[in-house]
Amino acid sequence: MTHTTIPTAVHRDGRPRRRRTVGALASGLLAAAVLAAPAFLPSSSSADDLAFPYVDRFDSAAGGTLSGDAHVVDGRLRLTDQTNDQAGAWSTDDTFRSDLGLDIEFDYAMYNDVGDQGADGLLLFLADGSAAQGVGSFGAGLGYACRTEATQGGGAHCDLPGVPGGFAAVAVDHYGNFSQRINGSGLGRRPDSVVVRGSGDGTDGYRYVDGAPAPGGTTTDGPTMRKVRVSLVPGQVGELFLTVRLEDGGVLRTVLDRVPLHGDSQAPLPDTLRLGFAAATGSFVDRHEVDDLRVSQPVDLAVAQEAPALATPGHPFAYTVTATDAGPNRSDPSALQVDVPDGLRDVSWTCTATSGSTCGTTSGTGDVDEGLDLAAGGSATVTVTGTVADDATGTLDSTATITPPASLSDVDESDNRSAVSSPVGAAPDPEAQLETDKSASPSTGVAPGDEVEYLVTARNRGPDAAQDVGVVDDLPPAMSFVGSDDGCTADGQYVTCRSDEPLAVGERRSFRIRAVLDPDYAGDGSDVVNVATATSPTDPDGGDPSPEVIIGVTVPDDGSDGGDHDGAGERPSPTPVPTSDPTGTASGRPTPVPAAAGRPAGDQGRGPHALAWTGAEGLGLLGGVAAGAIGLGAAGRWLARRRTTADHEG
Repeated sequence: MTHTTIPTAVHRDGRPRRRRTVGALASGLLAAAVLAAPAFLPSSSSADDLAFPYVDRFDSAAGGTLSGDAHVVDGRLRLTDQTNDQAGAWSTDDTFRSDLGLDIEFDYAMYNDVGDQGADGLLLFLADGSAAQGVGSFGAGLGYACRTEATQGGGAHCDLPGVPGGFAAVAVDHYGNFSQRINGSGLGRRPDSVVVRGSGDGTDGYRYVDGAPAPGGTTTDGPTMRKVRVSLVPGQVGELFLTVRLEDGGVLRTVLDRVPLHGDSQAPLPDTLRLGFAAATGSFVDRHEVDDLRVSQPVDLAVAQEAPALATPGHPFAYTVTATDAGPNRSDPSALQVDVPDGLRDVSWTCTATSGSTCGTTSGTGDVDEGLDLAAGGSATVTVTGTVADDATGTLDSTATITPPASLSDVDESDNRSAVSSPVGAAPDPEAQLETDKSASPSTGVAPGDEVEYLVTARNRGPDAAQDVGVVDDLPPAMSFVGSDDGCTADGQYVTCRSDEPLAVGERRSFRIRAVLDPDYAGDGSDVVNVATATSPTDPDGGDPSPEVIIGVTVPDDGSDGGDHDGAGERPSPTPVPTSDPTGTASGRPTPVPAAAGRPAGDQGRGPHALAWTGAEGLGLLGGVAAGAIGLGAAGRWLARRRTTADHEG
């Protein structure tokens, strides 16, 4: 019997272990009772209450029930001695939930010192948690399956019972008879094999499921132990898959992978499972021993990294580390450790998780040592950022590992470590794309001889800082350089501006250039076109030129339309205003006279001496002329009369 809870770990160093409360019976009486399939059912803790990992180092049989010829010797569970026709078993008094899976590790030894070729083998079995505990047949049954007493199989129906409520067994079969045609199911003898048989009860079932040769054989070098690992991973409802690994040369090697323990001729997966060990001898003998049982729940964690293909000294560098839990169980905490590259400076990181999962810490600096709570199907991503050291060479190497908590075992450890490298390349020449803007002040109403100030602005579009930013401006011929408040100089029309300070991405730098419009300039400014270009040795294209800048020029009045005409030609005749009659004669007014020599036709009638038939326009002038004529006529008549009078008086 056992307590209702199981300690997380049990050691040989005196830490408490569960003790059976039933007194040991005489071995012969116990064997007879077990072979008779007793109805004795030990009390056990609830499967939901079990703590993992479940550990038993077999300092005693506590925590389970011995059946048949099994006993504990020198801190090991010995299932058989080197004695003919034995069968022994031990099974846990506690049961385990079947829907969460199990990961089982144990050590075994299979040997004899009597010079015998050895037989038969040992196995790990699972039984329905509600069934009685017991042991199966000796010889070919390996203490789990049934068999016929007269043969080792042969296809006949069993008459010696197997383990009550058996669900599955994984055998390390030395002699090979566990593959015989037991109840008509099997391939025949297969020595030194790892073999799986399915469910059975009493003399029915125990079908052959799968098998494969055992790497390195099945026996051990005397009592030297060898490790076996069996993983039971649930799939869809009612499905269970089995993977077997066997130690060979110090390495666990996969022998059978994801063998289905469901389907035709297989009993439905019970709610709980009981775990046990069994072994048997027949005409030949071996000692079969088990130690260091460790049971945990399965999980499938993985970690992967994504890093840039190239690292550049002095440049930012960022990469991601993603940890995932493919199930079937939640993993909390999962230890994620990232050894960031030595050539990375000012390292910081952030952590984000998918819904249902959480990061222990959302940010940090330097190497990553993070506890993750990963739901089945969940993930967490750590983003590492820093700057590649200026003196970095070779490669930037990052190593990441993910480890489940002690209660879980990873069923696929091949993807629990990730290493990634980014070669460090020579730093490329910095590159900056410059654009240019330009404006003039004033831009309109400029008269010949006026000064204009051009403002030329360089802007850095990146991606790097621009060095020694300047501008060049080839002034149009009508403009002459007169100075600059920003240190620009000119060689004739060619103006150069320089700055020694770098220009960051997105920033601007402006230069002012003063120039004078030629005093003799006679145009309207449309030909005074100016374009400037920003420059930097960092810009491989030489900078983008600015838009064209044009100034508007006002030409002063030259006086050609004013002044007196001093006899250099006759005044022009008045220009009649045209009427609706195209002949110009319908109104009886004179026909317009061509313009006087030296005067544009368009200026007729505009000068102070021009007359035109404009109605009231010029009536004052005509009135004055008429009054003068009348006055002269009156004066002439008066003078004539005086002369006549004088003649008469003389």
